[in-house]
Amino acid sequence: MTYRLIVLCCLCLPTFRASAQMERTVYQVFEVDSIQTVTLDIVGFTYPELHVWAGNSILTEANIQVWDASPEIVSYLIEKGRYAFESEKTADALRVFTKIRKREDIKLPGMQKKCVEQTTIKVFVPDIYDWDPAEWTPEQTDKPKTLRRKIN
Repeated sequence: MTYRLIVLCCLCLPTFRASAQMERTVYQVFEVDSIQTVTLDIVGFTYPELHVWAGNSILTEANIQVWDASPEIVSYLIEKGRYAFESEKTADALRVFTKIRKREDIKLPGMQKKCVEQTTIKVFVPDIYDWDPAEWTPEQTDKPKTLRRKIN
């Protein structure tokens, strides 16, 4: 009887699909040099966090979690720039913005439902900049944030 139960479990096991979570972290660096004003136009990420550091560049740390997707799918999404940032630099200003402004749902061929995706972002800024804490509240998540160089 035990033998039949084991065989039955082994036969049924492949029909159950496990819900796996893939997680990756992507980093990008933006040099600020003598930039006076930085605009962070980050959209599509769960509540961004601001961290101050003694560096001389801006570092973004995007944490990506996708359920029901293989590592290859997550790598493909990263390679295509789904979680990437770009920058535009003028004489005294830098704008860092989300490359893909609106992300479509992740739905793979043959799947009945879409993959669940959660993305969070941490932005590390040099301690030479001031910012308005009111811009970093949950209500301001997808709105641009401005950093201004401190006056010595």
